[in-house]
Amino acid sequence: MLDEIDKIILAQLGKNARISSHDISKILQSMNYTITDRAVRQRLARLEKNRTIIGYSTILNPEIVSEKINRTILVKFKFSKNTNDAIERLTNYLNESPFCIYSARLSGDFDWVCHFVFSSIEQYDLETNNFLNRFADLISDLRSYESKAKKSMPYVLFDEQLQHERKLAVYKVLNQIRKHDNLNDRLEATVESLVKHFHAKFARIWFVDKKTNSLILRFSAGKYKNIHGEFSKIPISSLKIGSVVKTKKPVVSNDVVHDPRIKHPEWAKKEKLKSFAGYPLIYKGKAVAVLGMFSEKVFSPTDFEILEIFSEQISKELSGFFETKEFLDKS
Repeated sequence: MLDEIDKIILAQLGKNARISSHDISKILQSMNYTITDRAVRQRLARLEKNRTIIGYSTILNPEIVSEKINRTILVKFKFSKNTNDAIERLTNYLNESPFCIYSARLSGDFDWVCHFVFSSIEQYDLETNNFLNRFADLISDLRSYESKAKKSMPYVLFDEQLQHERKLAVYKVLNQIRKHDNLNDRLEATVESLVKHFHAKFARIWFVDKKTNSLILRFSAGKYKNIHGEFSKIPISSLKIGSVVKTKKPVVSNDVVHDPRIKHPEWAKKEKLKSFAGYPLIYKGKAVAVLGMFSEKVFSPTDFEILEIFSEQISKELSGFFETKEFLDKS
């Protein structure tokens, strides 16, 4: 239970998380509470231990946040016997999402409101698509509104130095792939690199077959190396891989067990798979192949963006090979 002194301490921290225990004790003394600097520190330690205080955040000028892509989302639920489980998944997702800076349950026409901040419109499109597919069993209606922050609030920016280091790692991997002199070897090295350097449990490349309007599995690495199994030929109309070809945009998920685009959720659960990422390989403005991978790791937004950079660079690296008669005959 919080007493009045605790509430005053928390109120002061809410105004300025960097305020010192000495300054807090001075404020309390001015309010006729007899308390020392040491006693304030002891109370702070207790509040942290019992998780009343779970962290200290930097407050950015709202003008900085407003320069980004701000979206307020209203969600209406469709109710079923699994609604409570789905709401729990939604709550956990929003609590962990680096994009979401506010969410709340509502009563009335809509059941949930949340505010997202994105660095780019592409990031917004990708995460919105992921959000809709991840909670397709819960959402009956979703409204998205452009908005701008008017009040200071906690918001964490991506670690630019870490992102820079990861980009350098991508180019080191690409340099290794360039050592191979033919198309097949480079593509094989590409899927093997996803397993070795990007935490994939297995990775694959499907090529578009225009005659059958399908995707043909040509390369696979990791736990599943067989290219003649159930997914050796996939219709372009499929929800997951096919949409990458149709939209020329990535498809990602951090909840493959509950993602309706995954054909065998029980298999995904047995394999302890957490994430999926599928990216188009582009040649002359068209998606000619799909680079896909599954992982036991939950990926951060930066991880997905780094994989997209990798895929874009692979497209550029392979463009010369795509000119060959051998490739054109097989695609």
